[in-house]
Amino acid sequence: MGRGAISAGVAQTLGRISGFVRDVVFASVFGAGAVADAFFVAFRVPNLFRELLAEGTLSNVFVPLFAETNEREGRAKAWALANAVLGLLLVVLGVLTFGIYWFSEPLVLVVASGFADTPGKVELAAWLTRLLAPFLAGISIASVFGGMLNVHGRFFLPAIAPAILNVAIIAAALGGAHWEAWTGTPAIGAVAVAATASGAITAFIQLPTLRRYGFRFRPTFHRHPALPRVIKFVGAALIGVIAVQFNVLVELQLASRSGDGPVSWLMLGFRLVQIPMSVIAGSVAVAALARFSIVYANNDTGQARQTVTRAMETTFGLVIPAAAGLFVLSDPLIALCFERGAFTPADTAATAEILRGYAFAVAGICATRVLLPIFFAMGDPYLPMKLSLLVMGLKIPIAVALLNRMGLIGLPLSHAVTVTLEAVIMLVVMRKRLEGFLPGFWRELMKVALASAVMAGVVGGLNGILPDLGTIRVVVLCAAGAMAYGVCAAGLRIRAVMAIIARNKDPNP
Repeated sequence: MGRGAISAGVAQTLGRISGFVRDVVFASVFGAGAVADAFFVAFRVPNLFRELLAEGTLSNVFVPLFAETNEREGRAKAWALANAVLGLLLVVLGVLTFGIYWFSEPLVLVVASGFADTPGKVELAAWLTRLLAPFLAGISIASVFGGMLNVHGRFFLPAIAPAILNVAIIAAALGGAHWEAWTGTPAIGAVAVAATASGAITAFIQLPTLRRYGFRFRPTFHRHPALPRVIKFVGAALIGVIAVQFNVLVELQLASRSGDGPVSWLMLGFRLVQIPMSVIAGSVAVAALARFSIVYANNDTGQARQTVTRAMETTFGLVIPAAAGLFVLSDPLIALCFERGAFTPADTAATAEILRGYAFAVAGICATRVLLPIFFAMGDPYLPMKLSLLVMGLKIPIAVALLNRMGLIGLPLSHAVTVTLEAVIMLVVMRKRLEGFLPGFWRELMKVALASAVMAGVVGGLNGILPDLGTIRVVVLCAAGAMAYGVCAAGLRIRAVMAIIARNKDPNP
């Protein structure tokens, strides 16, 4: 599991680095106004369906069943299951893609009805949505391919998808003027087309490796014995993912009613939160799901308990200090990342405030990202479904109350409240299901919190006294924070950090 997490982590890190460059270029070219708002909402539409259908739902159901079939019935049966799922998926994707294309304007209004107050904003977002509609098919198929590779111990290639998307967007943003001259349409259209192409590329590059394992892409449309189980679990999983998207939609809807800018501030603030989400929690989640699915299929409760405990300790040991760092360094980080070109100091201040709110949500988001697929691997999608319904019921009143009382920062704080509640309940239930975590788990979390608090104090103190040297200042602050946390973690002997240190000392890791 460690090797898998590291492999996925390397790919995710490349994705986040390229994502940082993408956001810098995008903000510099398009700023944080009406055009950027329109693109973010347009891109949200196919991504919403992607997460509902593939990465957030089907993959959580498919990977455990694929692993179980592969372990118990052999690789040929597993390939047959995969092609049956792909056949069903292609039909659904075809319907959804045409639906997004033809109903682009109503879908934009579902995500951001406040756009109707600005002339031309809905039309621009709808046009971009139509250009982005095929992105759903490519990236969804790539997600299924990636799940199959994960079960066979290959993690790097499936996780490189974000980097491909980011490079495509960077090239398109920089070449937008040529697109505008060539097509006579807004430069932002080039970014939408590049994003769509990246989805197909991501799926295509995984096929050669799958072929070496014996897979042949031959979608079938006849009934497979495991498909009823897939469909049954997908229904429950879908409700869980809808709740996650409901959180985002509520925040976008409320932000869209506050003029030009708030949607972009919200999305860009969330971009930085996605670094620990993707690099740490995303990497641990894919490796833990593949490992857990295999040991659980073999009825090895001890290994299952160890897998979940180590996954959660690693996640919390790295994302809690990351969240603390994002909170104390929100202003210099946003200024360094985005404040250039059309992105103004006022945009920096507003986005930094949003980032501070989202920092409180990091631990909960990352915990649920790791735990949710584990419940599916255990054959229980129903507890996450019930929790999701609870979160949906609480989201709007909490978001509206915090927005009215605290302003825009209330939106990310409402995210923090709901996702943390969900994560705590999941942890308690998972502990009961596994008859406990490894000894000392809760003590480890307290040590992580203490070390993170010390690190935040050190970084916050230095932030107040260091001169403004741009990039150098941020690098020094990040290095000081890493050193402070590392020293505290070593002194407290935090298991997740000590395991990383031991692995780095091993000449044959």
